[in-house]
Parts: sequence; C-alpha cells; structure tokens
Amino acid sequence: MKTILAFFLMIFLIVSCQLKQKESLNEAIIKNANDAKTAIDDTIKVTAIFWIDKAKYKYAKEYAFRTIKAKVFIHENGKVDLLEFVKEQTPGVNKYIRHYLAKFMVPPIMFEGGYIKPGEQIVQLRCLWGDREKKIMQ
Repeated sequence: MKTILAFFLMIFLIVSCQLKQKESLNEAIIKNANDAKTAIDDTIKVTAIFWIDKAKYKYAKEYAFRTIKAKVFIHENGKVDLLEFVKEQTPGVNKYIRHYLAKFMVPPIMFEGGYIKPGEQIVQLRCLWGDREKKIMQ
C-alpha cells in the first residue's frame, strides 16, 4: 500500500512540474515575440547619415554626439522636412533637431552621385550633444 501511495505521489509531482514548464515556456515565447518586435524597430535600414550641426561646431571634439533615426522628406533643392522620429524623443531633443533641420541642406553632390534621392526616406540624424543642450533649452 505504501509503495502504491509513493508511486502516485511521484507521478503527481512529475505531472505538476511538467505543467509549470509548459506555462513558463509559453511566457518565454510571448516575451521573445515582444522582444523581436522591438528589435525590428531598432534595425530599420537608413538611406543616409546627416550631420545636421557639424558645420557650425566643426572642431568641437569634446562634445558627445547623438544619433537619431527619423523619417524625413527630402526636397529636390536639398531642404529636409522632418516627418516623424522612429523612436519618440524628449521635447528638448525634438526642438534641437527641428531647429537645425530648418537650416540644414543636403549637398548637391549627394544628389548628383545618386547617393540621395528626393522623397520620403528614413535617415540617421547625427548631432553634437553635450553642454550645448542647456543653451538650446533656454
């Protein structure tokens, strides 16, 4: 009798442990699917990299730079209009990027070489970001 009771107890433990593994496996699959969705957002291919404020601060090597992916519309004359950011940015960064994009022009040589085509594209906007962020916020 004790042997049968021990046998049923062992079977019960094995079955209950397997059910928990299946639940954790389902949770892991859901988590991996969510992580994959975020990874797709992070790996969007960009067509160009624009340094939007480097001309003014050409020799400012002490500042860190920031890379921001954005969807832009490039006009034939080289003007760039910001449509949206791939990831949401803080209001300070948003203001800073819009401020410098208003002045930024794509060099004509980029159009001639076929590197850039007019139209809607996703690009990387690089800007120097450091102590100067305080100046822009004022």
